[in-house]
Amino acid sequence: MAEAKLNGEYAVRIIGVGALMIGMCVWSLYDGMVAWPRCNFCLEQVRPTLLATNMTAEAWLAVGDSGVSPLESAFRAKGFETPSKLIKKMGEMKVPESATDRIARRSAQIPLIIKIFEKPVYSAHDLQTQFVQAGVTLAFGLFAFVLIGLKARKRYFADGEGLSGSGVRNARIAYGDIRAIDWTKWDEKGIVSLTLVSGARYTLDGWHFKGITGIVDEIRKYRPDLSPKPS
Repeated sequence: MAEAKLNGEYAVRIIGVGALMIGMCVWSLYDGMVAWPRCNFCLEQVRPTLLATNMTAEAWLAVGDSGVSPLESAFRAKGFETPSKLIKKMGEMKVPESATDRIARRSAQIPLIIKIFEKPVYSAHDLQTQFVQAGVTLAFGLFAFVLIGLKARKRYFADGEGLSGSGVRNARIAYGDIRAIDWTKWDEKGIVSLTLVSGARYTLDGWHFKGITGIVDEIRKYRPDLSPKPS
């Protein structure tokens, strides 16, 4: 008797994907509930200092002899780390050295910097996006584990009388009940599709279930007429 059951290698890969999705869910929740609100809180505490000084982005980010920029110094004075997203926003506003109207653009830049300081580092939309992402990744993660759980319960058996097992819905399928076999994916992916006389179809996947080759060999043994025709 031939038997096929869940392929351990396939299961490990799907479980790995599920674990990755759950990890992304936890990370998104952490950002949305802890890390990003903390960045907003830090900016709130430092905001009065930032707004009291009219400097360009270049000046805020310029690293002095101490190796620390004025922006970083303002946050460190309050005991905080400078939010990386705030540094990125400031960096994107730096005036190019090649600008012909450099003085005018530097003057116009200061009101824009003030707007950056007046707004949270992460908007309400940013936070909401993290919760949506957490929900999506959680759904995919749970789906991966449920999928493996369902496949782990499946078994395929082939003996002298036909096919049986939970993989074929606990029905006994006599070899004579098989009307045709689709072999187009067998050589490349290890998948065959059985079509019964009743019209029902069953897919045997050699990647998902270890031992399908033995099941297929039994079918070929008793139904050589259904073997793939040589090209």
